[in-house]
Amino acid sequence: MEAEYFINEYQKVLIQKFSENHQNQLLKSKNKGEEDGKRNLPSVDDEFTTPVEFELRNKYQAEIELLYQNGKQVLEDLEDNRFNSITQSLGELSESKIQQQVEEAEKMRDLKLKEISENHLDTVKDIENSPHYQDSKKRFEKIQSRWEQVTAKHKRHELNIQFKPYWAYILLLFGIGIAEFPLNNQVFVSFRETPLLTLIMAGVLVITLPFLAHAAGKILKQVKERKIYPLIFIVLLLTIVSISYLTALLRTNYLAELGVPEGQLFLDQWTFFTIGIILFLVGTVASFFAHDDSNEFVEVYKKYHKEEKEFLALQKEINSKREAEKQNYDREKKQIQNQFSKNSEDLKNKLQKLASEKTEITGNYNKILAFCQGLERNINNNFKEAVYNYRDTNLTYRNNHKQPKAWQQNLGDLNSYFSEMKSLNK
Repeated sequence: MEAEYFINEYQKVLIQKFSENHQNQLLKSKNKGEEDGKRNLPSVDDEFTTPVEFELRNKYQAEIELLYQNGKQVLEDLEDNRFNSITQSLGELSESKIQQQVEEAEKMRDLKLKEISENHLDTVKDIENSPHYQDSKKRFEKIQSRWEQVTAKHKRHELNIQFKPYWAYILLLFGIGIAEFPLNNQVFVSFRETPLLTLIMAGVLVITLPFLAHAAGKILKQVKERKIYPLIFIVLLLTIVSISYLTALLRTNYLAELGVPEGQLFLDQWTFFTIGIILFLVGTVASFFAHDDSNEFVEVYKKYHKEEKEFLALQKEINSKREAEKQNYDREKKQIQNQFSKNSEDLKNKLQKLASEKTEITGNYNKILAFCQGLERNINNNFKEAVYNYRDTNLTYRNNHKQPKAWQQNLGDLNSYFSEMKSLNK
């Protein structure tokens, strides 16, 4: 049974229970005294204790036994398990020992901090040295080095392009091809082939003209990069002139078959030739302004920015993991430090805390002992009161009003336990 429960609850239960029992015994002893008195029992010459008094003694002695069983359990728990344990702890403690324990706790804290720091560094290394990240980093550093060389060589960091966006340039070439298609389709009709073959032949020229214009404009823009570019540009120019002239001639022949006058044919021939050349020049100029003047710069520029985008995205992911690991490390470090501070404070207050606990236990022990001693005396007094109540009532109803010889002896006390117990001294 806990001391707190005994003090706060069980004492009231015992007092109420014993009080009710005592009132019942007083009533029974009075009734029995009246009954025996009318019969003049016990007789005047009897020297032995009457069964009534013997029964009363047993009943009140049973109350003392019950009080002893419960009170002894609580007192032994307080003294043996708590008071003596704290006394031993206080005997083993001193300011120097407490300081030693604080230093040991500090060493343990430092050891834990070192351990989680090493684990944190290992985790960060694992994050940073992941194969995927390292491969991307090497690729980026390689292209970055190349990019720095190219930018230093060309003394710029941006593309030298005037025709933007690039998709508008592609649409322009597509428009040139569409413009060429109906003209070329009529040219190849004169071959009197199947519609599909005619369409294919016309389509070849539709693709060829924009492609040649694209190549011519790019070569013209990057003519300084390679010495062969001027020659290639002349070849392309001659090629497109030849193609334009040939297609103009074929269309003129086709119109001649249709009966167009010869004077009109000469004008149509140069008109078709001029249109072809103009479309080629438009495509060439567009290509010129849609390309950078260095193919090397463009390739490195595109590759660098592609790798940079991929590397920065991966680096952001790595930084997020690294930040999460840093937060976890800081949280663990704070927990270890807080635990050390709490343990250190508890150790420093241990003597005072133990002394306070010992004082509290001593007070509870002495309080319970005083209660048990007082209640034990009270039960003994109740016993005597019940016996005397029986005797007084018996004498009142006797005919001779004489006391039996047994009543002349002193009424002995009940067996007590707590009266010999000593209070605890803190």
